[in-house]
Amino acid sequence: MSVPFPAPGTTILVVDDERVTRRVAYRILSEEGYRVFEAASAEEAMSVLDMAHRYTHLVMLDVVMPVMDGVELGREILAKWPSLRLLYMSAHPAEVLLAHGLTDLRVRFLAKPFTHDELLAKVQESLERRHAPRPVDDAEGVVDHG
Repeated sequence: MSVPFPAPGTTILVVDDERVTRRVAYRILSEEGYRVFEAASAEEAMSVLDMAHRYTHLVMLDVVMPVMDGVELGREILAKWPSLRLLYMSAHPAEVLLAHGLTDLRVRFLAKPFTHDELLAKVQESLERRHAPRPVDDAEGVVDHG
């Protein structure tokens, strides 16, 4: 699979409480020319974005994390920085994702474990999206994070 080389300075924040997943994503993305930040928690991710949101193009979020899950974190990120693009990832089945509020199938999603090519394709797809829809919070908890 051929994925276009990223534009110079394209930056991605990988948020996952599992160190192995963060390191694998970091290695693949950095070898392909992306600048990559890592965060092990929602709190750490918000700290990184407080300092680097102007330089961050995509945030990859693990759906299931302790304290604050990725869907809730995604809402907070978009409330503060609406132009950021999000890519959710998880190894959990659909039922668990639904319980965490990931109910909109239009969101960008990457299943774990992922291959080199799967990661790069989803990242490219997420970065190419011109206008990320705003989150929709209704009584059913539908969220669309583009």
